[in-house]
Amino acid sequence: MQSPDRRSARARSHLQMIRSVVHSDRTMAEILGVSASQVSRWRVGQRPDRENADRLAGLALVVEMLLRWLEREIIEEWLTGANAHLDGATPAYHIQQGQLAEVVGALEAMKAGVFA
Repeated sequence: MQSPDRRSARARSHLQMIRSVVHSDRTMAEILGVSASQVSRWRVGQRPDRENADRLAGLALVVEMLLRWLEREIIEEWLTGANAHLDGATPAYHIQQGQLAEVVGALEAMKAGVFA
């Protein structure tokens, strides 16, 4: 089990990774399904609860994977746009629902050139 300080540091690290492609707290909050003020509080050291910490870590993982395949400028659009591999839902919706495997599957299908 991680100490509270370590969890806060990990959350800030995830926020930095995500912020490299999502340029506003408002958009990041929309992707995560929280308020923009919540994102701001995490940035200054407030520890997210477990559910939000999981979402934050999942989004950071997806961003890291996307950086290997897409131009930085279009990653935010990929996260917030309808995705045929997700039956028209957005990756953000699935991240909010804790369905990271579906988002990674859509990303893998995109990389493989599979058409939905």
